[in-house]
Amino acid sequence: MDHTVERELTVPEEAEEVWRSLAQPEWLGEDASIELREAGDVRAGERDGFVEEADAPRRLVFWWSAPDEDATRVEIDLDETEDGTRVRVTESRPLEILDGRDLAVEFGGRSGGGGASPMAVAGGALAGALR
Repeated sequence: MDHTVERELTVPEEAEEVWRSLAQPEWLGEDASIELREAGDVRAGERDGFVEEADAPRRLVFWWSAPDEDATRVEIDLDETEDGTRVRVTESRPLEILDGRDLAVEFGGRSGGGGASPMAVAGGALAGALR
C-alpha cells in the first residue's frame, strides 16, 4: 500500500508571494487557518494539527488529522524557477508505516536490551500526541 501522495505544479509568482498566500489558507477550505511558525495551529473543517517546520519562503511542514483518522504529514516545498515557483506538495502517513512493526527486527534485531527501540518509543509518543 502506498503511504505517500505527491503533486507538483509551477505558478507564475515569486516564492515570497506564494509563501504569503499560504497564510491565507482558503486553499485548505472555507473556515481554515494556519499559523506559519513552528508549533503553529492548523485548522480546516474538522481537521486540526500543528506546524512542524516553517522556513520562509521555502518550506512548510505540518501534521493534521480529522477525528478518528490517522494523522498525515504535509510537506510544501517552494523552489524558484525561471517560470515562477515550483510548488511540490507531499502528503504521507508515516505513522501507518510504524504501526504494527517491530523496528528492532527491521533494523537487524538490535533492540538494545529487549525493550522497544528508541525510534518505536518516539513514534508511539508522537502518535499519541497527534490523536
